[in-house]
Amino acid sequence: MRHQKIIWRIAFFTALIAVVIPFARSYADDDQEALVNDEDIAGEITELNNKITDKKSDIDSLNRNIDAYKQKIAAAQSQSVTLLNETELLENRIAKSELEIESTTEEISVVNDEIVVLEKRLTAIEKQLEENRATLSDILRKMDVYDNDLTLHLLFSSDSFGDLFDRLQELTSVTDDLESALKRAQAEKERVALDRTDLLGKLTRLDDLHARQESQMRLLEDEKKTKETLLVQSESNEATFQSFLSELRAEQQYVNTQIAVLQEKIEKKLLDVDDGGQGSSVLSWPVDPYKGLSTTFHDPTYPFRHLFEHSGIDIPTPQGTAVKSAAPGYVAWTRTGRLYGNYVMVIHSDGVATLYAHLSSISVVQDQFVSRGMTVGLSGGQPGTAGAGLSTGPHLHFEVREQGIPVDPMGYLMAL
Repeated sequence: MRHQKIIWRIAFFTALIAVVIPFARSYADDDQEALVNDEDIAGEITELNNKITDKKSDIDSLNRNIDAYKQKIAAAQSQSVTLLNETELLENRIAKSELEIESTTEEISVVNDEIVVLEKRLTAIEKQLEENRATLSDILRKMDVYDNDLTLHLLFSSDSFGDLFDRLQELTSVTDDLESALKRAQAEKERVALDRTDLLGKLTRLDDLHARQESQMRLLEDEKKTKETLLVQSESNEATFQSFLSELRAEQQYVNTQIAVLQEKIEKKLLDVDDGGQGSSVLSWPVDPYKGLSTTFHDPTYPFRHLFEHSGIDIPTPQGTAVKSAAPGYVAWTRTGRLYGNYVMVIHSDGVATLYAHLSSISVVQDQFVSRGMTVGLSGGQPGTAGAGLSTGPHLHFEVREQGIPVDPMGYLMAL
């Protein structure tokens, strides 16, 4: 009965090793976790983890300072609109953005260090799995010797029962070693799987942090340019600033009221226009958004938001790019103002109108019919150039209005 149990265990562990060994081999070539027995690698990992801890402490400190600036900004936004308050508000936003960039840079450094730690651990586990394979092979060879030896004893030996018992005990020890080795291999395989997932997650996190850093740097540049533009437009004088602000708001009010007046009248002209059944429910992009958007509809990061909401989207594009009508319509007007610079308003069917601002030149005239894709002007926005208006860099400001009310253009524009 005793020898049958041992023979069964031999068969069981032999079958189990056939399953586990291939797993161990496949994961040894991937990235994952192990207990690090190599003293040199363990020392390097400890040193890196200490650096990571210090950097995380620095990030916590930076984030506390960022929170302090957020409170200052919130307080400034509740104050009256004056040149001094706007300047201080922008200065606080600039300081906050600089700290956010610094914090993100530290986070990138932390993730890079964490990736190095994982790579070192994975190097260690590859070595350990190789050692385990050698151990398992040695145990299997011993089992084969003992198994053959045991068979001979059972069939032909005249040795005493005590000698046979000793051989069985030795075989039990070998199978116990096999079980232990298998458990170690399984544990290391699981650590490998965990580290592989962790490493992939950190690589994704690294990509996200780089994208965030780029966005933060663009925002900082916009905030600095906004402060400069504000001081230039207001001539660093409170009275001039208030006059400038009144002009901006008057321009917005004019747009709001005139669309309501013209919408019904112009729509009647569009009844016979054939646009393949699309009408104005689907709008074409006025310029190629190959760089994405620099500012979204009602963007919370818009530097001038304390003065007014951002009522459209900003599409970065080189100065002089052809700007095309998003749908068939009639030009309601072409104007030049302090806010929009040179701009064109086109009224379409179904209560929809579109506005194209910061143009360096205008190619259409009032009451002209424009088909989808027809050029209405050339883009601008470079401060100091004709028609730039209140702008910090080359781009097209594009608005969609429904019954005169600004709506998010992304709900109308064709999917890319």
